[in-house]
Amino acid sequence: MFSKKKKAPEPIFDVTKKIAKTWWGGTKLIPTTKSEQRKMKAEILRRHPNATVLDSREKKRKDLEWIDRIEEFDAFLND
Repeated sequence: MFSKKKKAPEPIFDVTKKIAKTWWGGTKLIPTTKSEQRKMKAEILRRHPNATVLDSREKKRKDLEWIDRIEEFDAFLND
């Protein structure tokens, strides 16, 4: 009759960009520095210990992940 509540997946936070105000009252995304990323990551992990935080190092690793998959596929076909 009653079922357990399903847990939502842990949130993913991207700290590589931040929102800044423009001269005309609008907003835009600008890149963050490494020190700002470290501070934001520490604050996010303090509030959400199991959250995934994407900083510039993780993004670079994720952007280059496709190369590893191609190399694995190539090695698979060569065997």
